[in-house]
Amino acid sequence: MLSPAELSLLSRLDLAYRRPVSGLYAGERRSPRAARSPEFADFRPYVAGDDFRQIDWRAYARLERLMLRLYVAEEESSLNLVLDASASMTVGSPPKWPAARRLASALAFLGLSSMDRVAVGVLGNRQLRTPHLRGNTALARIWTFLEDVEPRGVAEPSMLTDLDWPRPGMTVVISDFFTETSWAPAVAGLRRRRQEPLLWQLLAPDEENPSLAGDWKLIEAESEQERELTITPALVGEYLANLAAHRAGIRRAAEGAGGRMLASLSSQPLEEQMLTGMTAGVIRR
Repeated sequence: MLSPAELSLLSRLDLAYRRPVSGLYAGERRSPRAARSPEFADFRPYVAGDDFRQIDWRAYARLERLMLRLYVAEEESSLNLVLDASASMTVGSPPKWPAARRLASALAFLGLSSMDRVAVGVLGNRQLRTPHLRGNTALARIWTFLEDVEPRGVAEPSMLTDLDWPRPGMTVVISDFFTETSWAPAVAGLRRRRQEPLLWQLLAPDEENPSLAGDWKLIEAESEQERELTITPALVGEYLANLAAHRAGIRRAAEGAGGRMLASLSSQPLEEQMLTGMTAGVIRR
């Protein structure tokens, strides 16, 4: 699903979690707990019952107080990838679904490379998901899962709460977010589950900047409703204004839940999408 050149690019990148995480097993994410590790975190006064091996005797010589050296604990986190697998993801030139699968594959690679547990779920006519995976075979299992999913049906924000992720971490939702229902309540539910939301809007170039003009019959991909329109520059301008307002609402929903939102196009190569993530502070070298 990803080329050797793309895998080489991804091997130099990592996901940037905003908050410390607390997992079950050792990993490479900063934990809120202190532990013995090479990375110093802070001092605190010694109290009865502490490990006397952590006493900093140099600090004692300066302060005449027993002080402990605290270190950063590194633990695993959970990366939860949620793809909109509704019929609207087949729309566009190029269509959004192949780009969404490639983006999810890349993010899964980043998570697994950092020893996170990664799960993938889809929103559409069925709520499908993998278990949380880790290890050498996990990436192949995730790619096989994504290749078997056929986008169809309708995706609603309420479906997000049906994918019951068992552990805290980062939840990335990859979608065009073209729904009339607000995403804010569902995204707020992620925060209550101690998950950091990342809403990644993926649109086709002709959705971002339509070039249609004249008389058209438009068919909605999910409901199959038809509408005849005469597309004028004024109507295109109204569409672009509504798109900007809709995107602003998605951003408010993400930021209101302590998360982030970014956008890219289905026509962009993976390198450009990773650059978009780096610019937003979601991905780091």
